[in-house]
This record gives sequence, C-alpha cells and structure tokens, in this order.
Amino acid sequence: MNTIDAKKELILKTARVLLAKNGFAKTTLDDIANALGMKKSSLYYYYSNKEALIEDVMNHERENFCLLINDALNSDGTTIDKIINYEKAKFEYVSETIKLHEISTSVLFEMKSKMFDQIQIIHKKEIEMLRKILDEGIRKKEIKKCDTKRIAELILTLSEALRHREFYFASFTINKKIDFTKAVDDMIFAVKLIFDGLKV
Repeated sequence: MNTIDAKKELILKTARVLLAKNGFAKTTLDDIANALGMKKSSLYYYYSNKEALIEDVMNHERENFCLLINDALNSDGTTIDKIINYEKAKFEYVSETIKLHEISTSVLFEMKSKMFDQIQIIHKKEIEMLRKILDEGIRKKEIKKCDTKRIAELILTLSEALRHREFYFASFTINKKIDFTKAVDDMIFAVKLIFDGLKV
C-alpha cells in the first residue's frame, strides 16, 4: 500500500467512526480533519467535498461486507451450513459495527436512509451469492429443485426483518444495547424450516 492509499485508508476509518458516532448531518470535514490532526484544506487533496468522502466510506463498507459474506458462503459444509454461516456472519458484522462505534438507533436509521443506494447494491449482490449456493445445492442433490431467486429473497427478507425487530425495540429504550442473540436463533430456526421443505 503506497502513502496516498494508506492516508486514504486512515481518513476513511476516521470518517467511519465519526459518522457512526454523530451521523451524517452532524459530522463535518472539520471534525474529520481535527480527528486526524490535519488541516481541512489537506483533506481536499483526497476528497473534493463531504459527499465524496461519505460516498467512498459507503463504497468501502460495502466492499468489506460483501467480502465477509462471500467468505461465509464459500465455507466448507453443506448448503444449509453455508447459509447459516452466512447469516451468523451478517448478524455478527452488524453487531460488531454497532458495538465498536456505539451507534445509536437514530444514527443507524439516518445511515440506512442515506445508504439506500448502497443497500440496494448489496441486496442484489446477496441475492446472486445466495442463488449460486442454492443452485449448487440442487446440483449436489442436497436440496430439491426450487425457485432459488425466491428462496434467496425470502432468506434476505427474514434476516432483515429480524434485525429491524431488534432496532425497533431498542429505539424505545434509552441506552438499550442491541443484542442479536435471539434474532440469530430465530434466523437459524427459519433457515432450518425452509430447508426441511427443500429436502430431496
């Protein structure tokens, strides 16, 4: 990694922490520059404005997330093992991100609305990856022929709904820590039910 790439990586990491802590609206380029111990004018060498920096932070986050879930889906095991690993990895990623940066539910909802386009890209990528694993399961005769796109969409919808349930309940309680333990258990239960219906 060259000096410019290393500096950009540091800027992105710092911006990510501040955005997670304060939200998009309240985080300024001055805040990011101060946290880095540099002048705001120096940031302009890397980013022309706050929107360009935020876009890069979101792209970087999307790439990291997609690598993580790709690794989980390509782990050893049966089709159901891979799907469960993938779901556990997703819940753990969101949980660690929240813990690491102490993201409040209000900031989380702001981020989700700001990141709508990124979320759509990730959603499409996840559907593709899940379909690939499900199609492979059909070829290996681990599961019966089915509409893999529809199954992939169902898995994503359930996963998203369970995370939203935890965010929703946390939003009514001051300083409630989001705990995905029950959501993960419920998701594994749902995946097993789906796969019971797909048995050859």
